Amino acid sequence: MKKFKNLIAFILIISIILGFNIPTYSKEINQITVNNTSAKVLQVLDGDTIKVMLPNNNTSYVKLKGIDAKGFDDSYEYLTNTLLGQNVTLINDGNSYNGGKFNYMLVYCNGRNINNEMVSNGYAVIDTKQDKGGTYNSLLQSQNTAKQDLTGMWRFEDDNYSSIIGSSSGNITQTNDKININTATKEQLEKLLKDVSSDLAKEIVKYREKNPFSNIQEIKFVKGFTKKIYDQNKHALTVCTNINTANEFELKTLNDLSDENIQKILNKRYEKDFKNISQLSSIIPKSDYNKISDYISVEDTTNIDISKSSSRANISLSNKSRLTNADVPYSFADDIIAYRKNGYTYKTLMELSKLGTNNITEQDIHYLEDNLNIFIDLNTDNIDELTSIFDKTTAEKIKDKNLSEKSDLKNIISLSEYEKVKDVVYVHKNKDEYININTATKEQMYEQKISTNQTYHIIQKRPIRQPAQLPLDVSDINNKISLYTNINTASKTELLSLNNGINSLLIDNIIKYREQDNFGSLEEIEEFFKANNASDVYDKIKSYIVIR
Repeated sequence: MKKFKNLIAFILIISIILGFNIPTYSKEINQITVNNTSAKVLQVLDGDTIKVMLPNNNTSYVKLKGIDAKGFDDSYEYLTNTLLGQNVTLINDGNSYNGGKFNYMLVYCNGRNINNEMVSNGYAVIDTKQDKGGTYNSLLQSQNTAKQDLTGMWRFEDDNYSSIIGSSSGNITQTNDKININTATKEQLEKLLKDVSSDLAKEIVKYREKNPFSNIQEIKFVKGFTKKIYDQNKHALTVCTNINTANEFELKTLNDLSDENIQKILNKRYEKDFKNISQLSSIIPKSDYNKISDYISVEDTTNIDISKSSSRANISLSNKSRLTNADVPYSFADDIIAYRKNGYTYKTLMELSKLGTNNITEQDIHYLEDNLNIFIDLNTDNIDELTSIFDKTTAEKIKDKNLSEKSDLKNIISLSEYEKVKDVVYVHKNKDEYININTATKEQMYEQKISTNQTYHIIQKRPIRQPAQLPLDVSDINNKISLYTNINTASKTELLSLNNGINSLLIDNIIKYREQDNFGSLEEIEEFFKANNASDVYDKIKSYIVIR
């Protein structure tokens, strides 16, 4: 400890001698408390941020209040030519903004309002996240004029909003602007997302028409939307728009809202935030509102669930009527039911595409994902989920309980009913743990309490592609086995049962990878195994892994 203290002291002394500043914002920022002060511009950091020296010789960081330069290169150049080395006046307009580590001020130079000048010359747009102070109306007028005259950042594209991003290419690559992928038009998707072709934009629209995106990772399930394309664009994607905080760019991607309607939204929330989304229906045309109402919010949208389907079906237990009510085609429903054999319940959605029928494709599974469930959490899932396997009266009873374990269900339903549903329900995230019987060793099967006789017949019959191929009834071990492993959700035990060279380090890397973003395709999985020098492992197990 003494050596450590001596080291710290030494660093501090050297820093003082050399004139270095320890980078602490509390010392460096120096909050400006006066409403009007002079300063000298020492540095221009970007198109809306400067470093100044105050009269007391302290330095401080200042952002030009009410504007956002969007990383536009010309903005930085203009502000540098205008302010660097100049004496300026900093004014607090009386409308405070909690900007964290910056002072948000009006900046005047030689009598010119630089904030307004940046906007009027098209070098910045109104920052809708900031409080709208007394200068808002003036900024708004300047922005409308710049937009009309195609000045500065507005000049690059025919569609003005596509150039707000600060890139003449039209792609969102440099800023925090968002595209709502549930509502953006095909043309916007193609124009604004990097490496998205016209055909891929069509695929995105086709996918969401049948299954709106619940989260941004889901776009990787769109045919042709590779991990490379996803990684280039993920910072710009959203599935739901907060109409109280979204900037003009994001609002434009709500089914290509008109400039007039966007302005109505901005004017309304300038007066007062929206309390609920229905308030929007009195501001914009009803037809526009109906197209976007499922994909907007008045609150933080980070963890919002926008699954649209209200009718859900369980792929192992729901009858044909329930399946078709959940928009499952009749032939598809017939196949799902026909292949329920030998006491086995489906463990993944994708195994439905492995049944050997031409009626069900992987793309069908993607389209119907929001309509189908595999497992049900008795304590947290809603009535729509519960009624996929229970009648409404029973579902209501379950919803009112807080079960400690799934066997408590026997106090609500009969024993025979419990035996029927026990392998598709769970509580407190305590799902059954499986091993993949197509790849597991006999020792791993024995560890799962699978009998010698069952193990022998299973191994003799492998590969087993669908339940009808099972060599025996597996009702008593159904909660221990899978035919396919969902690499996005499988436990360590199940991943280990894939064998063929898979090891603990590789499994840890799989889990770490999927915590960031789910695997979206077998191609992405193949790339992952290649990057981990395990291509040979992938080749051996690829027939038994799925992504949903």
